[in-house]
Amino acid sequence: MRVTRRHPLSKKERKRLSERVKSLYPGIPLAFDEAELAVVDGITIYIVDGVPCLYEEEEDLIPTLRCLLKHGASWLPRLVVDRGAAKAVARGADLMAPGVRRVEGEFEAGNVVAIVDEQTGAAVAVARALENAAVIREKVKSRSKGKVAENIHHVGDDVWEACTLLG
Repeated sequence: MRVTRRHPLSKKERKRLSERVKSLYPGIPLAFDEAELAVVDGITIYIVDGVPCLYEEEEDLIPTLRCLLKHGASWLPRLVVDRGAAKAVARGADLMAPGVRRVEGEFEAGNVVAIVDEQTGAAVAVARALENAAVIREKVKSRSKGKVAENIHHVGDDVWEACTLLG
């Protein structure tokens, strides 16, 4: 992996990024006073206050695990999972309903959610919900089976490695 581009964002670019991020994630605890853009092997990453915090996937801005580990995941909807699910998801598996202990926050199918380990409270992955919060809550309550979230970012994936390279 190598950095092909890295530069500070202009005041106008920071303002545009801040507005875009706050419309997607209203509770995000970031100030965009110092922000950079980096491209690592085609992955566009935004570095905020020295932490690789967001990356672009198609037209979406996705929070990185580095950001969630530094700033917490309380500003994102969360799927809190048992230890077995946390281990599997941290290695890249999609999240299945039996591993979910509880759903925190409201979201729609397709929204980005944090997957959080029940024991440690730490984010272990970032996922895209396959159903809305109410449906997943009902599946957890009725002990249904099936996939509820698609893993889009976890420790050891390309985004993680790119973030490691950036610091």
